[in-house]
Amino acid sequence: MRKRAVWLVAGTTMVIAAALSLRMLPETCRIEDVLAAYQEQAEYADIAIDHPLDETLFPPEMPPPLFCWNDATGSKAWLVRITLAADQPPLHWLTRRPNWTPPQRDWENIKGRSREREVQVVVLGICPGRPPEILSRARTSFRTSADPVEAPLFYREVNLPFLEADKDPSKIRWRFGSLASPEAPPVVLEKLPVCGNCHSFSRDGTTLAMDVDYADNKGSYVITEVKKQMAFRPEDIITWDDFPREDDAVTFGLMSQISPNGRYVVSTVKDMAVFIPRDPLAFSQLFFPVKGILCIFDRQTRQFRALPGADDPNFVQSNATWSPDGKHIVFARARAADLQHTKGQGLVAITRAEAAALVADGRPFRFDLYRIAFNGGAGGVAEPLEGASHNGRSNYFARYSPDGRWIVFCQANSYMLLQPDSELYIIPAEGGAARRLRCNTHRMNSWHSFSPNGKWLVFSSKACSDYTQLFLTHLDANGYTTPPALLAHLTASDRAANIPEFVNARPDAIAKIHERFLRDR
Repeated sequence: MRKRAVWLVAGTTMVIAAALSLRMLPETCRIEDVLAAYQEQAEYADIAIDHPLDETLFPPEMPPPLFCWNDATGSKAWLVRITLAADQPPLHWLTRRPNWTPPQRDWENIKGRSREREVQVVVLGICPGRPPEILSRARTSFRTSADPVEAPLFYREVNLPFLEADKDPSKIRWRFGSLASPEAPPVVLEKLPVCGNCHSFSRDGTTLAMDVDYADNKGSYVITEVKKQMAFRPEDIITWDDFPREDDAVTFGLMSQISPNGRYVVSTVKDMAVFIPRDPLAFSQLFFPVKGILCIFDRQTRQFRALPGADDPNFVQSNATWSPDGKHIVFARARAADLQHTKGQGLVAITRAEAAALVADGRPFRFDLYRIAFNGGAGGVAEPLEGASHNGRSNYFARYSPDGRWIVFCQANSYMLLQPDSELYIIPAEGGAARRLRCNTHRMNSWHSFSPNGKWLVFSSKACSDYTQLFLTHLDANGYTTPPALLAHLTASDRAANIPEFVNARPDAIAKIHERFLRDR
């Protein structure tokens, strides 16, 4: 993986003489000279444009995006040319760096004139001189969609490697806000001295549920009302360890998710998982469940019970998600691991020897997606989903579209979570032929979430950095996506962004989340 350049802001035509060419570019490099030297039909070396890829579609709320490219010709400067319409003169900018961000005023003008209309972009690599020499060229295009996102994002930022974050969880933080601002959304939760993990919201955005260790209980889970000033209080805490069991085993309550109506939570209990720290910064942990059944918590009755049909101890049943109407649950299932040395020890993470044996020589551990009727907690018969099961691959992280028509899921060669080859696929909600989404990048695609209006999908990828970043793609009525749009402004350069979720709420619905239960311990 080649190193990507640091992306910084350059300047515009309107301020080029005062701000850019006199201070940053050689005095001999002027826009008019470059244009005079450029021959449209000439052959030039290729520039590889990393973003935006050809035919990228931006939402109308998109702030000025990063344009970035790789040029191996030795160019010392670049001209960016944007053509908005055939009957209008192109716009031009010069930069000394292989990256550029349009100024806000210019970008608003470009967005307005590119609404559902293709904009052509040409980047020229230049060797400044009198006259300047054109060394390289690239072309790309983009449009601005008429479909807004209409929802803020809630997501987590984690320091790497993961082992360090696990040792000191106070450095993990959560952000909430609109993607429309050129700056990252405000940090609403930070300096939590205990581990916080998977979160989810009810469909109406009024309830937040999150894994939060409380009183040294790894099975603790907070369910609380969404408001500007929120607090995690002891009375908002449940523990999956309260699930009835026949032995002394403890449980994490892995990958829990609240139901669309906010009444139920589904989670994996009686769970055991592989956790192996690794050296590469980008993929510094291997974590996946190897035992567990699905459990339902009813907030009205305060009762825990296994979900019949997804409670077979011979399988690991995990990573469950709800259909938008709450009538079905889709989950990942695999044959449970045979853990001889952990039996009776009451451990959640299996022993190092067992973990090493499970993944020895790249031995696969693959999941299939199954669907089961919820039936108010009565469950039913779990059926494999066609297109996402028994295909010689690992299938996981299913997410329904808000209209219930589609399921987008991750597929990798093996395991679950943080897989370099993980890609996004789509199938009809009832199952069918799987189709790879066009939005996939070349390195890890995961943790996806639909906007409430179903028009956009946000996901995490490591295409540009070892520190995971967020990307956005548009989904049309036929389930086809556009090339990935990088949301580079949302995350810091030293944090991995994961578990992004669109929330059906106002961008200012959450201002601060207070960890009040810690002071009450």
